Amino acid sequence: MKLLHFTEITAILSLFVSLCATQGIDDGYEMFNCRGVKFYSQSITNSATRAHNARLGSINTYPKVYHGTAGGPGPHRIFPMVRDEEVYSGGPLSFYFLIVDAQGQQQGVVQTLAGGHMPCEAY
Repeated sequence: MKLLHFTEITAILSLFVSLCATQGIDDGYEMFNCRGVKFYSQSITNSATRAHNARLGSINTYPKVYHGTAGGPGPHRIFPMVRDEEVYSGGPLSFYFLIVDAQGQQQGVVQTLAGGHMPCEAY
């Protein structure tokens, strides 16, 4: 078996195991709903802290500067959110992103659609 195939298989298995192992993480209360994909307060809070403390681009090129409209003081950072994963730590990317202001406070979750971002419903 070629090394390339082995690497691809390992990556797929790793992703599958991590997704299966994290199903059901719903600590706290529901904060955002992106067309049926729910994000809970504990995950949002932990991810906002991680995004605020991380250097730009330090985790698979994230967090990045967010140029869209958001509340709170700028500059804003955008940080991937993976469904049912406590805190993004690299690996598979998502279509969902947490927006964090300059003080480390979450300012929303957006979903990537057709080259832009659409805000998710907040609770």
